[in-house]
Amino acid sequence: MKDGFYTAIGTPLDKDGKLIQKSFKKQIEMQITSKASGLLCMGSMGNMIGVKDSEYYNIAKESVIQNNNQIPLMVGVMDNSIARVLDRIDALKNLDIHGVVATTPYYYRVNQTQIFDFYNNIANKSKFPLYMYDLPGVTQSPINTDTVLKLMKNKNIKGIKSGNMNLISEIMRSNQLVDNFDMLYSGLDTFDIALKGGITKNLDGMFSCTPKNATKMYYGSNPSKYLKNIITLRNIFIKYGVLNSFSYAMELIGCEGIYHEDYTKEINEQAKKEIKGYMSEIGEI
Repeated sequence: MKDGFYTAIGTPLDKDGKLIQKSFKKQIEMQITSKASGLLCMGSMGNMIGVKDSEYYNIAKESVIQNNNQIPLMVGVMDNSIARVLDRIDALKNLDIHGVVATTPYYYRVNQTQIFDFYNNIANKSKFPLYMYDLPGVTQSPINTDTVLKLMKNKNIKGIKSGNMNLISEIMRSNQLVDNFDMLYSGLDTFDIALKGGITKNLDGMFSCTPKNATKMYYGSNPSKYLKNIITLRNIFIKYGVLNSFSYAMELIGCEGIYHEDYTKEINEQAKKEIKGYMSEIGEI
C-alpha cells in the first residue's frame, strides 16, 4: 500500500440497523476524491461490533461495490475467538478486498503467547491477508515488538495498525522487517511528528468527517495546521460523546445516518452548535 492517509469509514445505519446505501456511497466517493490512500470498512469508527450480523455482509459488499477497486479496501473482522473471527472472514465469501483487520480478543486480557497463537491460526486459515490491530485501550492487551516480529514470518500477515509510535519505530529499526509489511500508524495526536520520522501511512476514523483537512494535511505545505483542526474537532467529540457527535458531523457533510451505538442518544443542541460552528471554521462545511 502506498503512503498517505487511510480512512476508517463510518457505517450509516437507519433506525432498523440497515445500511443507508446512498449515504455510504457518498462517503466513499468523498474519500476517493479527497485522495485517501485506502479505506477500512467496519473498524472502530465504523462501529463493527454494533452492526447486526444480518447486515455485516451487506455492508462489506456495498463498500466493495462503491470502491470499485480504486484504492485498497480492508474490512474489520474483530471478535473474541479464532472461531468467531473465521466465521466473519467466511461471511465475506469471495469479496474482492485487500485484507481483513482484527484486534486481539477484547473480552479477556491475553498474553503474548496467546496473541501469537490467535493471529497465527487466523492467518493460516484466512482466505484474505490479515492485518493486526493493536488497540490496547479497548482490548486491554497490547501487542509487543517481539510478537509482531515473530508473526511477520507468516506470509499471510501483511501489516499492523497501531497508535504506539515506539512499537512502529522499533519494527522499522529492526533488521527483521520484511517486504510488503505495512505499518499503519493510528496515533492521531502525533501524525505530523510521525510523518517527519518516516512513518508515512496513517489511519484514523476522523478523516471520514474531515476529508478536506485530511487532504491538506497530507498534500499541503503545513500538515501540523490541518492536523490541529482535526484534533480540535475530535476533542469536541470527546466532550459530548464520540460516535454520536460523529453522526452529527457526518450529517453536516451530507452523509446522514446513525453512526453511534443504538443505546446512545443524539447530542444536544449546544453540542450541535459547537460542532457545526467549528466545522464551518475549518472549511469542512
